Amino acid sequence: MSKHVVFFVCILLTASCGLLFSQVGLSVSPPRVYYHIAPGETGSQKLLVSNISKNYALSLSLTFSDWKYDDEGNNLMFSPDSLTNSCASWMSVKEGSYLSLEPGENKEIELVMNVPPNPKGDENVHTALLYVTQMNPIEGMDEQGIGININVRQGIKIYHKGKAPEIKKLEIENLTYDKASNSLQLVFNNKGNSWVNGQVTATVFNEATGKEIAPEPIVFYTLPGDHRIMAIPLGTEPAQGTYTATVMLDSGDDADIEAAQLEFAYE
Repeated sequence: MSKHVVFFVCILLTASCGLLFSQVGLSVSPPRVYYHIAPGETGSQKLLVSNISKNYALSLSLTFSDWKYDDEGNNLMFSPDSLTNSCASWMSVKEGSYLSLEPGENKEIELVMNVPPNPKGDENVHTALLYVTQMNPIEGMDEQGIGININVRQGIKIYHKGKAPEIKKLEIENLTYDKASNSLQLVFNNKGNSWVNGQVTATVFNEATGKEIAPEPIVFYTLPGDHRIMAIPLGTEPAQGTYTATVMLDSGDDADIEAAQLEFAYE
């Protein structure tokens, strides 16, 4: 099973190609679609595909793949139907597998999911990815005047949840302080049967002076069974003293907030 790490950006170019962004561009929205349908049912979602270039037409292919998160929350990509929770084979595009857009043109496509009557496995959540890929690379030059071919690709995440009672449960496994990186090291798990998204907030309290460090909140996305390792940079270097760090996982809605505390000395 081959895999590689990708970052979800609309234009897959090297940093040296920044001057070319205005020449070619692709936008697909929304970036995530959700289905809540039972075995044997069919559902659809609409996507808007836009050619944001003023000068170039786009010939696009529409294909499906598998994906999951690694322990740090990065996206790992797999061939379709490689994962046990894959729904790639359930997906189709009503308009077909190819799409052409003139400069500045927008088209709406319908993303259809057909859940089989007896899905394999017992997962309540299934995922897939729609790739919208340019097939007609455009010739251009980078900042050094070197000729290159430019093409764009965007990935749309697909989520399916069945009709089993939803269980949202995050569990903090460990919390430590790493002096070398001046960060809290948080380890937590998704123990439920549903995706859980939210943000991590933290405060670090100096027990002697009462001063508080409040790092920037970090957004997270998890799937059932995910194991997550997260560094929370403090930003400000603590003064010498004893500290109490409090970390909270807030997934919103009516879900309980998972929290942990850590006492550590900074010398």
